[in-house]
Amino acid sequence: MGVLPLRLGPHLFGDERADFEQEVRTVLRDASPGLRFAERLPATEIRIWRKPRGER
Repeated sequence: MGVLPLRLGPHLFGDERADFEQEVRTVLRDASPGLRFAERLPATEIRIWRKPRGER
C-alpha cells in the first residue's frame, strides 16, 4: 500500500489529479476487492459549561 499525498481539494491537484485518483482506486481495491467499506466514528463527547449563578 502506497502513501498518498495530503491534498485539500481537487483544484490543488492540477495535472496530477487523474494519477492521484487512479492511485486511490488501486489502494482501495487492494484493501477490499469487493469495494465495500465502513467508517468507524469515535464516540461522541458532549461537554456543557454553565456560568456560576450570579455571573453574567
